[in-house]
Amino acid sequence: MIIRHFLLLLALCMGSSANAQQYSTGSTDIKTTQGTLRVNSGYVSHSNAHSFHVYSFQYRPIANEAVWNQLPLLPRNDAPPVDFLVKATATADFPLRDARVRVEAGKVVLYIAELAFKDTPYDDDAAVELKRYLLKQQPDEERWVLVLDSTRRLPQGVDVAQALSTLTPR
Repeated sequence: MIIRHFLLLLALCMGSSANAQQYSTGSTDIKTTQGTLRVNSGYVSHSNAHSFHVYSFQYRPIANEAVWNQLPLLPRNDAPPVDFLVKATATADFPLRDARVRVEAGKVVLYIAELAFKDTPYDDDAAVELKRYLLKQQPDEERWVLVLDSTRRLPQGVDVAQALSTLTPR
């Protein structure tokens, strides 16, 4: 009986909702009519509150002999690729940044929600910023990329988890 209570308490302590990332460690394939998007998730442990998850994204279009494309995140179509990873971070109390992939009207869309704050994440004026990226093929190349489509600041009181769980298609 004591062991069962100990294990229950241990599970409650380890299963913090603050680290509730969208994708568990490993690979998650999302099939679309155009191809397959793969989300690779890994855990980076620092044995303290600064541990985090990292996502990288790959895409393989439906075509004969198609290869997997590593997807960079671009701020605009003509920008050079510099970011290939998204970090999902959290405080001990709540998520600070996370991402979610959706298929909307047959198109792959990546949302990144991040708490924006001046000094600390506990600031009264802290609010979530939601970025929307679209999967596109570069017109002059056969390369696929995720291009920033929009950025919006959500009302105060909406947290990162809520922002990603209440997405509505455009």
